[in-house]
Amino acid sequence: MNLLKWLKDLFLPHSRNNHKAKLLHPASLSIVVAIFLVGQFSLNFFTLVSPSVLGFASDITPEQVIELTNQRRMERGLSPLQLNNVLNEVAQRKAGDMFAFNYWAHTSPSGRDPWSFFQEVDYRYLYAGENLARDFMNSSSVVDAWMNSPSHRTNILNSHYQEIGLAVVDGTLNGVETTLVVQVFATPTPVPIAKKPATPKPSLGEASVTTAIKPVLVESALAQSTGEEVVTPSMLSPFMITKTLAVFLLGLFFGVLVLDAILVYRRKIIRLSSKNLAHLIFIGSLLLAILLTNVGAIL
Repeated sequence: MNLLKWLKDLFLPHSRNNHKAKLLHPASLSIVVAIFLVGQFSLNFFTLVSPSVLGFASDITPEQVIELTNQRRMERGLSPLQLNNVLNEVAQRKAGDMFAFNYWAHTSPSGRDPWSFFQEVDYRYLYAGENLARDFMNSSSVVDAWMNSPSHRTNILNSHYQEIGLAVVDGTLNGVETTLVVQVFATPTPVPIAKKPATPKPSLGEASVTTAIKPVLVESALAQSTGEEVVTPSMLSPFMITKTLAVFLLGLFFGVLVLDAILVYRRKIIRLSSKNLAHLIFIGSLLLAILLTNVGAIL
């Protein structure tokens, strides 16, 4: 009985709580906000001291990202890109370099650009490009983020490209468990046709076969994975924990406000402090904004 009375006081307006649910009293609101802030601080601290438990986990696979990329191209009348394992190696090396030297950019702090990884595997190209991403929840959100960015979309829909490589790699960046997605595009140089021996001519060098259209590089928040085989870690996402808790609390307040407004109207209770409509609009707007918020960013 005591529990039922306490719940009634907390959620329903009646004479014992001055005809206003205790959850909507300023003191109760302050306590809930304080608990949320302390919980968020504790979550951030625990993420730093125990990254193997709290980290970013996603459902992203190279196969899905490539399939979705080709779907976007074919929807616009472009030919699908062919998977090239050498380009997969290029993407893997770029991801590994970012983790090894702890940076999140197209060019490393030492000045190493993306095209150096093509040279490492002896892939000669006429055109080349790169998109980067990190900390997205799934493959479609990665491709959608790229498509919503004019510069990255240009890379995906570039008619010059013929081949694609991709890596989804898990690791620690700036002390936080995360997953990087590296997508590379290229068109190889044509294989020269053998000719009869002729008088030697001055060599044009490699410049004539390494002309690259500078790609748009993308970075964004993403989850874990390995190059060709996805490994799902047993981790919890701090972002999703925070989002779930925020949605739960705001949804609870929104529901109590709706119930409070209905009961006050039916019982014809007059309250000078009642501003349910304004509160409903404010909390409803916050709730909608949080629901529409997704982890991930593009560079």
